[in-house]
Amino acid sequence: MEYTYQGLKVYCEKKGRGPDLVLLHGWGCDGKIFSGIVSELMPYFTIYNIDLPGFGNSDEPKNYYTLDDYVDMLIDFINKFKINNPIILGHSFGGRIAIRFTSKTNLTKKLILVDSAGIKPKGYFKTKLKILKYKLKKKTYKLFKKVNKYQTLIQNSGSNDYKNATPVMKKTLSVITKTFQEKELKNIKTNTLLIWGKNDYTTLYQDGEKMQKLLENSAIVSIENVGHFPFLEKPYHFMCILKTFLEVNE
Repeated sequence: MEYTYQGLKVYCEKKGRGPDLVLLHGWGCDGKIFSGIVSELMPYFTIYNIDLPGFGNSDEPKNYYTLDDYVDMLIDFINKFKINNPIILGHSFGGRIAIRFTSKTNLTKKLILVDSAGIKPKGYFKTKLKILKYKLKKKTYKLFKKVNKYQTLIQNSGSNDYKNATPVMKKTLSVITKTFQEKELKNIKTNTLLIWGKNDYTTLYQDGEKMQKLLENSAIVSIENVGHFPFLEKPYHFMCILKTFLEVNE
């Protein structure tokens, strides 16, 4: 199904029946990444699997989005479709949105954060220094019009997420990755489960542990030999953990 938010078409797959469950995917992905979760849980929940603006079948914003813009869209979506106290699952970037939404509205019945972003990572200032060096080199290459070397530098610098994004989404990513949510996490009282790949090098397991300590009513479960996508890498193990938390009786 599609709905319109501030002139943008936002696509959402709605399936199942039962209590409302909203899925929020990570950066560079879309709702299809959750197809396994949807098929497993649709007998027990009404699932809203959203393609966030700028991803999948949803329109890209005309101007860059902040984290609050994504949260405001989610609030509007939930109000429009009369979704009542949803369970929210957010993966990576989607976890950022889930954290801000839960902290801001207090509407979330249960919160699941999967390898979520939102904590200032260890080595953040080293990363900032690399970015500054990259920007300086970029300006230097522009100045001397060394086109070939400049293009090589662009191709070999920055994350794939950044390199693969359009200009609007590059700005969106740049703004959102500078947003840290430690204070918001402290405000959340919702029953929260964190599921984390022990070998995640995108959002480190140590970040998950730090996040869990900030959340008043939470637990963290790690999955061994798994990286940033535990629901794809070990789907059976992941679903057993998730179903236990959601009290699914099969």
